[in-house]
Amino acid sequence: MVGFRRLCFWLVVIAAYWLCARWLLFYEFPIYVDGGGPSATFYWGNHLTPTLADWDGDERTRLLILYPYLLAASIITFSGCGLTTWLVRLWRPGRSRLFLVSSVTTLITLLLAEAMSDAATALHFWRGPTMYSGIEMALAFLEVMVPMSLLAGTLALARDRLKA
Repeated sequence: MVGFRRLCFWLVVIAAYWLCARWLLFYEFPIYVDGGGPSATFYWGNHLTPTLADWDGDERTRLLILYPYLLAASIITFSGCGLTTWLVRLWRPGRSRLFLVSSVTTLITLLLAEAMSDAATALHFWRGPTMYSGIEMALAFLEVMVPMSLLAGTLALARDRLKA
């Protein structure tokens, strides 16, 4: 049975990690609202530009614009809190290398996830921003991925400390 402390730790960690990922995505890829309506810089599918009245009055329109941000934050959280934790548990690095292994593993999984998304965009499965299309997009994506990878390394140290 999972201990209460560990369950509370993971619930708080997952929620905080997801909120940090969402905040970084909104910070790096803002939604601009001008007189014509909102325009998201991070999107999957059709690039929606609804009117300001639709943005204010229709929850579905707002959700369609926010959906890519929320999904990307969930993918980042799964990578940082789920997949990395599982892989690090399999590899069992020493305590001195735990931060480095967790951070690098998270960064690699996020880069691979973005490479798959870029490949799907290139193959016309969907439309969206591509990280590997230019240096400015690569830097913008890295400004989200690197802090989240470092946070995953910090969480691995906290998990190890809680276990000990």
